[in-house]
Amino acid sequence: MFTLTNPDRLKLLNHNEEQRNLKPGHCNKFLHVVIDPDFLQNPHGAGVLSKLAELGCKYELTPQPVPCTITFYRTLAAKITSDGAIAGKTIDEPFVVYLLKGGDFVAHVRNRQLLATVRRVKDQLPNRRMTLLIFGLVSYCRVHRNCVGRRETEQALTEVQLFEDISHQLLETDEQVANFIVQLARSIAEQPYKQQQMEKYSSEQVYLGNDKKGCVRVEGTAGLQQLYQAQLIKIPSVTLEIAEAIMSVYPTLNSLLEAFREADVEAPNLLSNISIRRAGGPITTSSRRIGTELSRKIYTMYNSMNPKQEL
Repeated sequence: MFTLTNPDRLKLLNHNEEQRNLKPGHCNKFLHVVIDPDFLQNPHGAGVLSKLAELGCKYELTPQPVPCTITFYRTLAAKITSDGAIAGKTIDEPFVVYLLKGGDFVAHVRNRQLLATVRRVKDQLPNRRMTLLIFGLVSYCRVHRNCVGRRETEQALTEVQLFEDISHQLLETDEQVANFIVQLARSIAEQPYKQQQMEKYSSEQVYLGNDKKGCVRVEGTAGLQQLYQAQLIKIPSVTLEIAEAIMSVYPTLNSLLEAFREADVEAPNLLSNISIRRAGGPITTSSRRIGTELSRKIYTMYNSMNPKQEL
């Protein structure tokens, strides 16, 4: 029986633990949300903290280089190396949230300073993708009539998006702010797992995965017949009844392909006379057959060498 040496066993245990910690739900506890105290001055602050606690993320109240900002970092679970040492590290996540109150936003727009302000924040927090939160703009404009026009606002936000690639959110309630921060934190926490899944099931291998409903799991020879049936049903116009009729004559894909090869010039019509059982009844109750057109489609599906062939 194959046994692992201590170093190999340690690597396997570490790998399994890393994969478990990447999964949604587990990954949240390794994400740290660093919040500038000024961000929490408004009533939405308590909502943000409670929502993060529900999510399972850790948070820290630490003054940031720019007031009213939130940054993120991830801790990697400590691993025991082969020589017995404990290794762990932290990784800064390239995201930052910058909050502007409605009144401050209006002042920046009227003075044509919004783009310059955003650039200054980016310079102080380099290598991070920024999201601009504008809190209470509608409420402020209701109180201060004609403070800024819709056209000026949209132009300023468009400049920020075009020149600095910064997205924005217009939020009016404490709950909206808290929900946005939590949604962003969850997305950041799950990013490594989703990236791993995307690489695992790349465009060339997407049909090899069996994580989705309807996929057939094959282990050894178990599941091959279900896979054969599922493959037939994917062919246009082939129903479950037709697939069962074909499998009653050619129980395996290999037997079907071998029959096509032996039939030679008659191969396209090989399946045309196979009777189809209706609703599970005996074959004698129906004269329905597969027919030449569908037989030709199935033959073409399994024998055409043209990647652009249409059925």
